[in-house]
Amino acid sequence: MNKLNDEIIQEGDPNARNAFGLVILKNSHSEIRRLRNQVCTPSIHGNKFWYSSYFIMDYLLSHPLRKGSHVMEIGCGWGLAGIFCAKLFHARVTGIDADPEVFPYLHLHAKINSVSIHTEKKTFQRITATNLSDVDMLIGSDICFWDSMVRPLFNLFKRAMKSGVKQIIIADPGRSPFRELCELCSKEMKTSVLSREVSFPTKNRGSLLIIKPSR
Repeated sequence: MNKLNDEIIQEGDPNARNAFGLVILKNSHSEIRRLRNQVCTPSIHGNKFWYSSYFIMDYLLSHPLRKGSHVMEIGCGWGLAGIFCAKLFHARVTGIDADPEVFPYLHLHAKINSVSIHTEKKTFQRITATNLSDVDMLIGSDICFWDSMVRPLFNLFKRAMKSGVKQIIIADPGRSPFRELCELCSKEMKTSVLSREVSFPTKNRGSLLIIKPSR
């Protein structure tokens, strides 16, 4: 693995990028190809890193976490937003996904970024109040891409608020199910919807749904 670290951190490596303090492997990297060909093939769109995670990273640079916070990344996929929290804020991070095939990709990125992430296989519906009881912040990127996800996420957010979660941050490029989720949450919870744009490593625009306790 040391050899791998030496390879991917070299400036100009076409198979990796450096962004927001992280090393992120591209699909073309030999280790990603190895996982895909020999170990696991994720489903539920967990086959790559989704750029909406950058919106969360960018936001947290100006709204930093308290050191040692417990962050739960739901629908974590490759887990880069959670890895960012662990690396920059020394957060304790739990990655949750319905597809366990994404976890080798997450742990590969955690290792090359010198952090450790705990992972659990769960659907949104099976994340309980007990699971959420010591979580400070809930995050998720590109997790509301089907209409069928709106109600389970809404119910999860209500459980999170009742369980004492201090903040929820969900990033999306602006899909219609995400907009529906924002509208639904605004009726029962203290929400903000912020436009977000990042110019590095590529220029992208999207939105953040931010939920905080009403009290």
